[in-house]
Amino acid sequence: MIFITLLLSINYIYAQKSEILYHEDFTDNSEKWEESTDPAQFAKVTGGAYLIKTNETLALRWFGRQVFIDYREDFKIYAKMKQIGGFENQGYGIVWGSKGWEDSFFFSITSSGYFNVGTYNLGEYADIKEWTKSSAIKGLGTYNDLLIEKSGINLNFYINDTKVYTCDFKYFKGQLHGFMIFQNVSVLIDEFKVTKTPREIEVASHEFSSLTKKNLGSNVNSQYSEIAPIISPDGNTLFVGRIYHPKNTGTLKECDIWYSEKQADGSWGKAKNIGYPINNEGVNVVITVTPDGNSLLLEGLYNSDGSHKSEKGISLSYKTDKGWSIPQEVKVKNYVNHNIYETYCLTNDRSVLILAIQTDDTYGDMDLYVSFKQADGSYSEPKNMGPILNTFAGDGTPFLAQDNTTLYFSSYGQNGYGSSDIFMTKRLDDTWLNWSKPKNLGTNINTADWDTYFSLDAEGKTAYFVSTSGSYGQEDIFELKLEEELQPDPVVLIYGKVLNDSTGRPIAATITYEDLSTSKEVGVAQSDPLTGEYKIVLPYGKKYGFRANATNYLAENENIDLTGIKEYKEIERNLKLVPFTIGETIVLNNIFFAQASAELLSTSNAELDRLVELMKKFKDMEIEIGGHTDNIGDAAKLLTLSEQRAEAVKKYLITAGIAEKRITAVGYGGTKPLTTADKERAKNRRVEFKIIKK
Repeated sequence: MIFITLLLSINYIYAQKSEILYHEDFTDNSEKWEESTDPAQFAKVTGGAYLIKTNETLALRWFGRQVFIDYREDFKIYAKMKQIGGFENQGYGIVWGSKGWEDSFFFSITSSGYFNVGTYNLGEYADIKEWTKSSAIKGLGTYNDLLIEKSGINLNFYINDTKVYTCDFKYFKGQLHGFMIFQNVSVLIDEFKVTKTPREIEVASHEFSSLTKKNLGSNVNSQYSEIAPIISPDGNTLFVGRIYHPKNTGTLKECDIWYSEKQADGSWGKAKNIGYPINNEGVNVVITVTPDGNSLLLEGLYNSDGSHKSEKGISLSYKTDKGWSIPQEVKVKNYVNHNIYETYCLTNDRSVLILAIQTDDTYGDMDLYVSFKQADGSYSEPKNMGPILNTFAGDGTPFLAQDNTTLYFSSYGQNGYGSSDIFMTKRLDDTWLNWSKPKNLGTNINTADWDTYFSLDAEGKTAYFVSTSGSYGQEDIFELKLEEELQPDPVVLIYGKVLNDSTGRPIAATITYEDLSTSKEVGVAQSDPLTGEYKIVLPYGKKYGFRANATNYLAENENIDLTGIKEYKEIERNLKLVPFTIGETIVLNNIFFAQASAELLSTSNAELDRLVELMKKFKDMEIEIGGHTDNIGDAAKLLTLSEQRAEAVKKYLITAGIAEKRITAVGYGGTKPLTTADKERAKNRRVEFKIIKK
């Protein structure tokens, strides 16, 4: 059949996680089915039915509803229809599993007593079951019950409770389901229904009736929609997207970023618009706030003057001494998104980006993808994260907890309680493609309404999320204290200031942290340009080194051992930067020796290699390596040990290509302690270098 024209009526309906996915009896037109008075394509909801007509000039009329069906499970699609006029040898029936008429399946009958099952592939018609006579069909003026039933691997077709055909079920082309009529046909549709076999919901934890979600109140929420809450890792600042608020930026006032700060009594302060250049006339949403609080990953692209460029893509803004910088694009190789929506999250160390987008290999409406940071600062081509996480329907709003392992996301396709539920899963390896089976967060969070977005601070005990259930008007931000089963693995939040070692003044610096066992850099942060304050979050299980970097300064590196007991902690560590001048001394905190020995451990390599690079950069630089011990024990032996350790460092530098004449090694034993406090005695056991010439 050649299609002269096609009219498509689509209503986006995300399936409820109950037996009835969609039901329409046409008692009114609250679902907004298309209506038209055109004689060639008449349509009207009237008398408890939907009346549709075509004439000789219109070859086909096609109606669809986007009802997400998990085609891995059993389902039924039912329509009660009758022809009341027109050609009796023209068909009408059910459309299912379609993207549009060019990619569709249909099950149709004629009032003259024939049925068929067919498909269109890129506009080319093919029979699945050719037109066949059936006595089950009732004629003109009488209702026919049409049913498509998936049972196991079979797809069964019924007319008035009589099975007329069975074939293997293979796939859907899309998630549009509805009905159609051919040329010069008048049909009344009395009922349209989609059902499925209910599945058991796998909940992440047992229910705690005493733990209930709490609306954050009028300081954070308004009569307008609040979406996309992102809590800073320290738990003190909450960023939200506010839609169509009269104080938003631009003419349309689509969505601006607002923020609220936690008060001394634990309440949230009045939300403030973050302003230019973060907000502009486009849709503005925070994706991730880095642990230091000094960088924001944002949805959308910006022009060089801060104006709106595109809804597609992501940008990064830094806090400066004058406010937030104009956001710069973060490039993703071969970025594609066929969906009108997109959501993201970024790991603390900025090495991994998770995207919720729709591409050519997406399982459903929107899937989760992963992308990895490249040497040039861009991110690799996104990889689909697979069918454990992604479903036949929409999966999005990812949030990766501070442990870099626990992922929370919303899904219409995972088994839940309502329109969209929030789930959690654990990463199983470093490919980022293997995850534990997602578990529903339970009815303390999820409802029959739209529940989505999820954010946690570094402590991981208080969740912030979006719900329409119990809101002031539209979407609101809620918080909930999480039971232990729903919490991520514990982490440590390191905080402090970057200071000039000579003056004590704060310095704007880059903080780098590394895995000491591999010498691999695992993250970067920024200190506040005005106060020097910084924050980093470190998962348990490793030994880390971290340091500040700024032009014309040398860093004294810090280290921390997180291989022990796992519990959330906040630890203060100020970082010193030493001016690069003659006579200054820098402690090499990340040099490690075997106990009571001068044998360098491999965990020292990163620190030593940085000193090698420094001396290669400044070719005239000469240094003294000073070895120190504590002053408890045989002074002569301690002096010898300190000399041997200084010589071991000197030997490493020479082996790496530094001329011996540029290095002096001296042992001081316990004659120059940094502290006399017994609890801090380990600080006295150290290696330093002093700048003799530069």
